[in-house]
Amino acid sequence: MAEDGKMICPRCGVEMNRHAEKIDYAAALADPAAVDPDFGGVVEEFHTCPECGQTLARRAA
Repeated sequence: MAEDGKMICPRCGVEMNRHAEKIDYAAALADPAAVDPDFGGVVEEFHTCPECGQTLARRAA
């Protein structure tokens, strides 16, 4: 997946580490237009803050 810019932790302001991409099949039910036809769901990327441990997800670009 293409990187969509750096994610900054909203809790402490540190640049987060990108860990994985996962497919969210439930999000596909809520927003069918966002479905990736190759995967049958919405691809999300997960990030974790090395400072405070906060974990966040966002749709992959």
